[in-house]
Amino acid sequence: MPSRRHFHQTFYLVATMALAASLPLSHFMMGLSCFLIFLNWLCEWNWREKMERMRENMAFLPFSAFYIVFAIGLARTTDWQAAGSEMLSKITFLLAPIIIVTSKRLEKKELGAVFTVFIAATLAGCLWNTAYALSHSLSDHREMSRFIDHIRFALCVAMSVVFCIHYSFCNFKTSKVSTAFYLTAAATLSAYLIFSQTLSGIATLFVLALAFAVHLYFTSKNRILKTVVVTTATMLLVVATAYTCFISYEYFHPKEAAPDRGALTCNGRAYRFVDDPIIENGHYIGYYVCDEELERAWKMRSDTAYSEIVSATLVRYLNSLGMRKDSAAVMSLTDTDIKNVENRYANVEYSRVFSAKKALYQTFFAISLYRKHNVYDESSLLQRVELWKATWSLIKENPVLGVGIGNQRAALDKRLEDMGSPIAGKKKGRGSHNQFLTFWLTSGVFALAYFVFILVYPFLFMKNRIGFVYIALILAIFLSMFVEDTLNAQTGRMLYTIFAPLLLFSEIEKP
Repeated sequence: MPSRRHFHQTFYLVATMALAASLPLSHFMMGLSCFLIFLNWLCEWNWREKMERMRENMAFLPFSAFYIVFAIGLARTTDWQAAGSEMLSKITFLLAPIIIVTSKRLEKKELGAVFTVFIAATLAGCLWNTAYALSHSLSDHREMSRFIDHIRFALCVAMSVVFCIHYSFCNFKTSKVSTAFYLTAAATLSAYLIFSQTLSGIATLFVLALAFAVHLYFTSKNRILKTVVVTTATMLLVVATAYTCFISYEYFHPKEAAPDRGALTCNGRAYRFVDDPIIENGHYIGYYVCDEELERAWKMRSDTAYSEIVSATLVRYLNSLGMRKDSAAVMSLTDTDIKNVENRYANVEYSRVFSAKKALYQTFFAISLYRKHNVYDESSLLQRVELWKATWSLIKENPVLGVGIGNQRAALDKRLEDMGSPIAGKKKGRGSHNQFLTFWLTSGVFALAYFVFILVYPFLFMKNRIGFVYIALILAIFLSMFVEDTLNAQTGRMLYTIFAPLLLFSEIEKP
């Protein structure tokens, strides 16, 4: 009959595995798993043993202390209901390091099981999302993330790739079957990021790949490996930079001379020409447009009503193919092209399953709209810039203590309205979309400074416990925090507050 201690240790491991599996799949299960871990910790009732472990490993204190420092923002709180919800959501900053340090340390195989479950759950999410995207017509690639939001899911995917590489090449014994699983999973997960067109995830994985190359270069004693790593990393950088420059040039550089404004369609009708049009795929959208012929030809090719949206989509789609916008062009389209327009693909590249151009072209078009017409709606990045401006203006007025925990979202909404921002009122309580600015706005400069301190603290005082997996985790979260309130979202918060202590205070091989 298993002892009570063995039961609690097993329960702790299983609940931690459940938490890892829920990170990419379920907010509810994340909360339930955390509660069960905490309940099991209380029910162990071995307080003397916990205190001994705590005294032996006081390095956890700076991590838990952040919760106390963050609470400075309560000094200016006026919305105590929102503040209470905020403090409760961040309780893992305080409790997770304490529970992990005072519980029996997970061994390498146990920790491997936790992270393998995380990989498997993320892989299952990728396969489900892909199947959904292929079986449904999606107007926005973000709709394919069915479990959690696409940015946090992409973060899980990037970290899963890191774990796959770690368990494929780390120095403890791994069977050929396991290695094949990890390498296949890494390739599948990487392909998913490209398929889902999540630029933040693609950029994060690219940076982590370069960081892994640098890590191998400085830690490996094999000269041949170092040469291969340097050559591969250099080629990767050069190819990626050159390809991005080529795509940008191809998109913005006009492929045609000045328009022939006297040109006629094959039916003898005049074209419409827009002054100072937007360029897309190397062609001016507003040139060579015959609205009458487009409507007539569309009714012959499709049962979908010719609305303003269909008209704009059709014009851009024909433009992306380098065609003039007339009846001859519409009649020359394939049935697939017509279906793409019906599904509101405004650019032929948007319809491609694997296309490096797709995400970039969407961003380029949004930038063009902003520059020409001051339109923000087509770009989440441009909306973020507007949010950062508003946040910074509030910080300058409240640099020391911030605006108070629970007050930050309402204060930001009001500031956007006061600025006359085009995104004011369109979505309430969205946050700053920059974790550093959010901490500063919420609890002041001391909370921000202390948070930065705990990010660098392990690299200064716990170097012997740091491997590449931990470096990759902090690097991925650090990058995401520039464009997202990563730690305000449940998945991002759990990734940091659970995985970071597990990696620091458990036994793990460090390749």
